[in-house]
Amino acid sequence: MTTAYETCKSACSEEWDAAVNHRFNRELVSDTLDDKVLRKYLIQDWQYTDGFYSLLGQAVASADRLESKIRLGRQLGFIANDEDSYFRDRFRQFKVTPAELDRPTLTPSSVGMARLYADTVDTRRYANILAVLCVAESLYLEWAQRLTDQGRVLPRKEQNLGWVRVHREAGFIEWVDFLIDELNRVGDPDDHALSARFAKATHWELEFLNDAYR
Repeated sequence: MTTAYETCKSACSEEWDAAVNHRFNRELVSDTLDDKVLRKYLIQDWQYTDGFYSLLGQAVASADRLESKIRLGRQLGFIANDEDSYFRDRFRQFKVTPAELDRPTLTPSSVGMARLYADTVDTRRYANILAVLCVAESLYLEWAQRLTDQGRVLPRKEQNLGWVRVHREAGFIEWVDFLIDELNRVGDPDDHALSARFAKATHWELEFLNDAYR
């Protein structure tokens, strides 16, 4: 039987594969990524951090099992520490000013992603939230594993290596497995609206990578 995750992913496989194998990810792993591109990418990524916290918070509220709520709550703590530290370190390295973080010109994909997060939170439906979270996390794990040959080929620059580490460490792999298992548990493979939401999240992830070069 095909799972909800497999159904959603196969329905947008072209954009999914384009995002996983994107120039940005390949250049980051090979240490050829221009720091200006990474700087822009991280500033824009930071703009919907608030929305991602809200998405995770609503997942905690909407989850149907206590053990799921506990695992989701733990992830909030991780993001507030490890991942936040990576961003803070890079902002210092790239001399990003408070004004650049607080009042940047948003790219179309940043606007689109923020709206998708807000709309998904408003549904208060656990499966919807899981679909968007699965894209946000499993797509990153896939490129971080595939493009580094399962960690055999890693970048040397700290700004690049740090981004890979965040997205392929053991705790992150376990987190992604949890999200996929949860989506398969509560999601219906025949739910076309669910697949459409998953596809929309994939589209904005791809456009977000494209916008880093525009």
